[in-house]
Amino acid sequence: MALPRLVVLHPNDGCLTMARALARRGVETHVLPAPDYRWVLRSRAVTGRVLPDVRRHPESWLAELNGIGDAVVLSGSDAATEFLTEHRADLAPGLRTFESADRVHVDLMDKQLLYRTAELAGVRAPWMRHVATRADLDRHLDQLTYPCVLKPTLGHLAKELVGVGTVRIDGRAQLLEHAVRLLDLGVALLVTELVPGPETALEGSVAVRDRHGAYRLEYGRRKLRQWPLDYGVASLMESADVPETLKINRRLLDHTGYVGISACETKRHADTGELYLIEINVRVPGSFGLSQACGVDGPWRLYATLADLPLEPQPAQIDGRKVMLPHKEVAAVAARMRARQTTLREVGRSWRGTRDTGALALRDPLPALALLAQLARKVAGRG
Repeated sequence: MALPRLVVLHPNDGCLTMARALARRGVETHVLPAPDYRWVLRSRAVTGRVLPDVRRHPESWLAELNGIGDAVVLSGSDAATEFLTEHRADLAPGLRTFESADRVHVDLMDKQLLYRTAELAGVRAPWMRHVATRADLDRHLDQLTYPCVLKPTLGHLAKELVGVGTVRIDGRAQLLEHAVRLLDLGVALLVTELVPGPETALEGSVAVRDRHGAYRLEYGRRKLRQWPLDYGVASLMESADVPETLKINRRLLDHTGYVGISACETKRHADTGELYLIEINVRVPGSFGLSQACGVDGPWRLYATLADLPLEPQPAQIDGRKVMLPHKEVAAVAARMRARQTTLREVGRSWRGTRDTGALALRDPLPALALLAQLARKVAGRG
């Protein structure tokens, strides 16, 4: 039986790992990357082409997708997830997506709605104040305590407009500077409690829930480093036993009737030990290579769920396996070393157990070389 074609919108490092694993099982993967990820196209495991910005040119994306024929479609970015939700009715019937008109995906992306859902589901989350206008900001200013955290309700939109998403706020002047900049661009935000603790206190659960409510994939993970520091994407992550976070993820997904892949992040309070919900990502995570590294066969189980193919029981997770994204890890390590927060010996020890390195793969070297060239041009101011 011929396996359905896979189409990935806005692929990231984890999507590339997935495509390589699925290619070994005979799955054809077609990718439509954003310009910054054009290097993914150099992989021998994929076909595809760069398309213009999905928010400004949705008609180009619709024409491309509807010309592909029958396929299963996965998202590697928040913008792509938003597009699939908004335009699900415009897509050809032969295109299968987890996203649908029920808007559950985009509601979980919106941090205000996520924290409200958490309260209804009995999940602990940081206190928050929603700020949509300058009047809202003025009303809350005298009630806030510092340090706190500023989070745009839709982080991907803020990053596109001002270059940053979540930031730590240490005082009133800093809050006004960041908040007014976003509000003047029409971006609503949350000011939330800062849960104390290092980045290693961040836990995660990645799960795939099918339309019958069954969990076809589930594994736990812990951040070791991230870039940008403290509020960034994991540059080094390990598989770990995190039963409380797995339960939180399930509780939220069951409460909302969610179908698809979810990456739930929590943080353990440094003083009380209590676990707080931080966020949920509803797309293929950039560290999805960990699902292969820790032995749970994530790429196949995700693909098979969307393609409605039978699956054997999930293999047991192997803890302590790691995934590294080298282009982010170099920056994270350099910053920690400049701040005298780690040493070369400690960094070397932290890398033991790494089984996946994102773009970097000896059997498929061209993506990493293309990414390196792209980064070099950016540093030189030519790209």
